[in-house]
Amino acid sequence: MARLPRSVKPSHYDLDLNLDLNGLTFQGSVAVHLDICQQTTSIIFHAKDLEIASTEIVHSPGEIVQIPTIRYNSDEQTITIPLPKPLTVGSRVVVRQSFHGTIKESGRTPGLQWTTYKNVKGKDLRAYSTSCEPIGARCVFPCLDEPDFKATLSSTVTVNQDLTCVSNMDIRSSEVTHSGSGSQFSKRTAFNTMPRTSTYLICFVIGDFDFVESKDLKFPVRVYAVRGAKIQHASSMLKVATQALDHFENIFGLEYPLPKLDLIALPDAGALENWGCIVFGERFLLLNPETTAAKSWQMAVETLCHELAHQWFGNLVTMVWWDDLWLNEAFAEWAGFHVVDKMFPEWRYWLHFVAADPDPEAMAFYQGALDLDSTRGSHPVYNPTASPDRMHELFDNITYMKGASLLRMLSRFLGTNVFVDGIRGYLKQHAFANATTNDLWISLAASSSRDVSSIMQTWTKCAGYPVLLVSEDNTTGTITLEQHRYLQAIKMEPEEDQNIYQVPLNLKTKTGGEVDNSALLTSRKQIYSVDLESYKLNVEQIGLYRVSYPLSRLQTFGKPTSNVRLLAEDWVGLISDSHALISSCLEIPMTTADLLDFLLGFSSGQHFLVWRQIFFVFAKVRQVFLFSSPQTRTALQNLHMHLVLSHSPEEVWKISSGDSIPVQNAKALFYAQGARYDHLKAVSSKLFDEFMAGKEETLNPNIRKHVFQAVINDRVSASIPVQF
Repeated sequence: MARLPRSVKPSHYDLDLNLDLNGLTFQGSVAVHLDICQQTTSIIFHAKDLEIASTEIVHSPGEIVQIPTIRYNSDEQTITIPLPKPLTVGSRVVVRQSFHGTIKESGRTPGLQWTTYKNVKGKDLRAYSTSCEPIGARCVFPCLDEPDFKATLSSTVTVNQDLTCVSNMDIRSSEVTHSGSGSQFSKRTAFNTMPRTSTYLICFVIGDFDFVESKDLKFPVRVYAVRGAKIQHASSMLKVATQALDHFENIFGLEYPLPKLDLIALPDAGALENWGCIVFGERFLLLNPETTAAKSWQMAVETLCHELAHQWFGNLVTMVWWDDLWLNEAFAEWAGFHVVDKMFPEWRYWLHFVAADPDPEAMAFYQGALDLDSTRGSHPVYNPTASPDRMHELFDNITYMKGASLLRMLSRFLGTNVFVDGIRGYLKQHAFANATTNDLWISLAASSSRDVSSIMQTWTKCAGYPVLLVSEDNTTGTITLEQHRYLQAIKMEPEEDQNIYQVPLNLKTKTGGEVDNSALLTSRKQIYSVDLESYKLNVEQIGLYRVSYPLSRLQTFGKPTSNVRLLAEDWVGLISDSHALISSCLEIPMTTADLLDFLLGFSSGQHFLVWRQIFFVFAKVRQVFLFSSPQTRTALQNLHMHLVLSHSPEEVWKISSGDSIPVQNAKALFYAQGARYDHLKAVSSKLFDEFMAGKEETLNPNIRKHVFQAVINDRVSASIPVQF
């Protein structure tokens, strides 16, 4: 799918939509104000699934030219408007078109969509919304549907009188109009002009809504939900939203740029960062703290903060083209975690970012990036082959999580305050416009006086990441670091190991000493003077790379007499790296037995997220030996049972909403791991029976899923006769 020519540039859209919600169709008209940048004999717009009824060109002196025929290109999703005479550079015209289209079922195609839900009386109703990212605006109206064609927008929408229409901007006027014969009336809502924006951020949401509002900030923040959807549960997330917005304004040094912000809770939706009108699934906004699992609450908060961060990263400043999608998504991920960590420091949310989760339904953050980026199927975070018709391929752990991990690494290397200063400069310089990765490096270089582009080029433009092989010299008191690509493969070809990364080492060199965040490995092999009794690389697992220590050093880390005091993030990194290294094509002096010995050495006092990493790795090891001998599988199960029973909190099923989030998560983790064993099978059966008898309060939401799974597995397996 080719990009549009740069012969014309939009400056403003006047859009008028009239929705027939019963017939699931819509009619519309649009006036596109264009500046002519190159002489041209035709104008090309994007349009998909639209029938163009009329087209006319209005020249600046007021001359109007009717265009009787336009050309459709379904493969390119464009229409071409032939011109009777060339348009000259510097002139301006307005293209006016009328059109009609259909409203489709949610999830099928982009554009205007409908979804069904049941109201309090059990009646099926519909809510309607646009889905314009990445290339859905062209399904709503003819436009130049590429990120760098920013323009202002004035819009008017006509819907059923009893429904509410919400859009990016606040309402300029609303009036009831008579629609045709009979007693049918419609509501015509006009919205104030939207600042320069990319078309994929335009949004309209229509339905029978309730809302709650906060006036804690200089602008109103509302949560909308379909009537009867327990809008009273929106107050908690509304409070989180206003607190997060206040943090973002302070961090970025820029006020929220629109006059209002609406958060729309729709049934079965995901999350979409439309500017000033963010759409969420109900599960992210309508949460009752008394009945919501701690992990679900945290994920809702993080998702909310991610989408709020987009109001600056992606909306105020937008990537020029989709090859830089990571500028949107990775920044929103980093900024979201940064603000969650500030609002809820007791959660240690960056540790949550670093640690893997044995729950297959859980999000994979840092570990997900390490895993996917160690395969031959990976791609760079900057993807020059990006194409709108293949955009779904880019919304993955590389774009989001590798990108966020690189920003986390860079912010520590430069210093968080210096990094944030650079981000402020980047946002201010490119506000209401577009930017590239290089623009970001220029702003960070200005704030840090470092050649950020050279440091980050290999990280962003190449797939993969390095592993640092460590060798120690007791005579000289030095370590030698040698970098190679880390690849999950039986064999790595020489051409696959050509990249040399500039690796921030985050090196602790002395007992109790400061971490040197400025140390940088810039060649294939370098020597460093350290205290061999207490050095540690990649402190807090800040860098996106793995470290292979001598086996003796790894064993020393785990001894109570060790001089190295490690944080939970360090333990997570050591566990993750050790498992990864025995699975790699590198010659590593470590075996699965060594890894299991290392895991068995952990004490109950470790943070539960360290245990989450341990159980994740143990599950991976058991998968490898799934088809081995019964004796091996039994031995691994006994080891797992020992880890669970030896370190589980007492009465893990007794969880209260008054418990801290970490305590709730820790008990849920150990319950999930131990649910298959006899000591919890009886507990699960009892809790399940009480729940089914109507005592819903007896089954805490943190363990509900695990109780259901345990009881189903136990009772189904008991009812199926064994066949020989």
